[in-house]
Order: sequence, then C-alpha cells, then structure tokens
Amino acid sequence: MDIIIMGGGLVGASLAACLARDPKINIAVVEKFAPQPQDPHGQGDAESQVLHPSYDARNTALANGTCHVFDQLGLWQSMREYAVPIHTIDITNQGRFGRAVIRAEEERVRALGYVIENRYMGKFLSEHLQSCPNVQYLAPAEIGGLHYEGDQIVASVEVDGRWEMFKSPLVVIADGAQSQGRELLGIGAQVTSYDQVAIVTAVTPDRPHNNLALERFTDTGPLAVLPQTDNRWGLTWCLDQARADELMAADDATFMRALEQAAGSAIGNLTKVGRRFTYPLALTLAKEQVRPNAVVLGNAAHGLHPVAGQGLNMAMRDVAVLVQTLSEARTRGQSWGDFTLLNRYLQQREQDQFNTIQFSDKLTKLFSNRNPLLSMARNSGLLLFDTLGGTKRFVARHAMGRSVSTTLPEVAS
Repeated sequence: MDIIIMGGGLVGASLAACLARDPKINIAVVEKFAPQPQDPHGQGDAESQVLHPSYDARNTALANGTCHVFDQLGLWQSMREYAVPIHTIDITNQGRFGRAVIRAEEERVRALGYVIENRYMGKFLSEHLQSCPNVQYLAPAEIGGLHYEGDQIVASVEVDGRWEMFKSPLVVIADGAQSQGRELLGIGAQVTSYDQVAIVTAVTPDRPHNNLALERFTDTGPLAVLPQTDNRWGLTWCLDQARADELMAADDATFMRALEQAAGSAIGNLTKVGRRFTYPLALTLAKEQVRPNAVVLGNAAHGLHPVAGQGLNMAMRDVAVLVQTLSEARTRGQSWGDFTLLNRYLQQREQDQFNTIQFSDKLTKLFSNRNPLLSMARNSGLLLFDTLGGTKRFVARHAMGRSVSTTLPEVAS
C-alpha cells in the first residue's frame, strides 16, 4: 500500500481522489462510518438521514481554488448543479453604519465562490472513490493501532469484525477535530473554546437572494448568511450558549423574527425555516502536523471558527500542495515517509496556514466583543477596508483561494 488515509470525510476523500488519478498509486481509506444511501436529488427528508459528520446538511462556501481541485477530478460539473455562485459579499456591523462590499465583477471573476451543501460534495466524492480500482475503501472500519517497522508504518485495522494489517510508507490522519489518529500517534492538540455555539439551518425569504452572501457582525457573535438553491439562505449563527438555547427552544416564527432583527433588512422577511442544529465552536491546532511517515490534515490539524468560511478551503490547499510534493518525490524515487520531504510540504504551507488561522481567530474575537470602543473601531475598520482597493483586493484574492496554486500534477498516461 502506498498510502493509508485515516478518515473518509471531505478532506480525506479529496486527498484519496487526487492521488487516485495515478493508477499506479495504491490507496487505503479507513472510515469508521458505513456508507449511507443518499437521495441524489435531495428529495424527501434529507436532514433526517444518518450521514457521515462531514456529509451533513451544513453548507460550505467553496473558494475558487477548491472548485479548481474538484474540476481537475472531473467532479465539479456534477457538483455545480447543486451549487449557487456568490456574486456579492456584504459585510456589516449591527447597529453601525460601517459596511464593506466585495463584488465579483470588481474582482473580474464569474463568482467569488460557490455555496454547496456538504452532503452533495460527500455524495460525488464517495461515488468517485468507489469507481477507482486503486482505492480500497474500508467502511465501517477503525484503526486500532499504529506502529513502525523499519521505514514503514503499520496500521492495525478492524473491518467486518476481523483485524487486518496494512503496511505503508505514509499514513495521513484526516479524521476530524476529535481525532483518534492524533491520539494513536501521541500528537497533542491545543483546543481554545470560543464560548460560542453555532446554530445551523436554512431559511426562505420573501424575495430573491440575488446571489448575495451576508457577513454580519453582532455583539453576541458573527452571523453568516449564504445563498442556497431553491432561493434559500444557509445560516450559520454564532452565539453564546444561553442565547442559542433560547433560540433553539423558540418556535419557528419567533426564531425568524429574531434572525431578521440580527441580520438586518438585506435578509428580507422570512417565510420558512428548516430544522435547526447546533455545534460548539473552538480553535483546534495539532501540536505537530508532520512526523516521519505521518501527516495530519483537515480539522485534525486545524479546526477553525466558521466566521470566514476558510476551514475546508485551507485544508484543500493543504491537499493540493501535499499531492504536488508526493508526486515530485515519486519522480525522484524518494520515500513518501521521508521526514525531510514531509517537512518540505509543511514549510510550503506554514505561511498560508498562519495567515488564515490568525485572520479567522482575530476576526472572531474582534467582532464578538461588546466593548463600545472596539465597536467603533470595527465600524471605522469596515469603512476604511471598503475604500482601500488594494487591501480589499488582497483579502478577496485570499478568500477565493487564489493565493496558493491548487493545480494538481500531471499524470503520465
């Protein structure tokens, strides 16, 4: 086996799909959740289906760099049918006049990004991997232990009630923020709670959303509203636990009125709300991302606050650079487990990771503070940001994932 990937969520599955383009690479994906049937057209009560945690009804704003990866995999055309382009991003501060607007036409792109429900990405990735003869997809299965044998790493995998041993030069840990793989390797994580939870749902307005995304900062936390299919808004509302409990217990009408008040006039009058979910918010950073024969990816490496929508997009840039690095090593005949090689990958990613993590973390803390002086500073900052074309263009370019190449290496025919 050339590589073992622990975790078949969005990041692990994407890495497997990128590597599987080369039919000479043999890949094992170990996933503890069994594949679940999904309605391909989203009919029925999709929200009640039991899905992989990465493949739930939450929506993600895909940066153009991430879309480029899926396009190279031959998946974007299918995903695009379920995705909604973002033409405008409106950033406001509740109770203040400050605002910043980013427009696709000003950035000379068709869209600033695309919004898609995670379950559709999961569906197409899963189907694609099942069609790859060089991918062994083990689910439900768990890795019970990892140990070294010479320059290889050995995974003890429980699948179908029996234990199997898989030996490989490289194991990639991509099993989420509560990573069992990190623990098996003895890699710790720094977890910083934001003392917030996110309410996730979809709402229907009484007017067209016009491909507008809203980022609204309030004293209780940020609110992200993304355009979805069927003229819906996808909502991620970050709040303290007490307020979130109140809103989760409220009836639909009360919830929609509270949301209208928090989001402002741009959201319109709401007519329908879907099922509501919550999850706690924390910044999770692995203390090591590479070791000899091991790489930590995705939320297992860095779980971010959803305020800027950069978690998956940054992870996909990690995936692209890792694939580029492994391809170059294969050409040179270098082992994929070589620590020098894996450090080279990390060095290429450190600056982008640092910038993205700092931006997300500082933005969350700045715009979740009730201090009136900070509120005035936020307002002034938004006004200044909107007038500084160069600064706005730099931020837009980074948000679109254009600061790092996500072009995958060519595969010899």
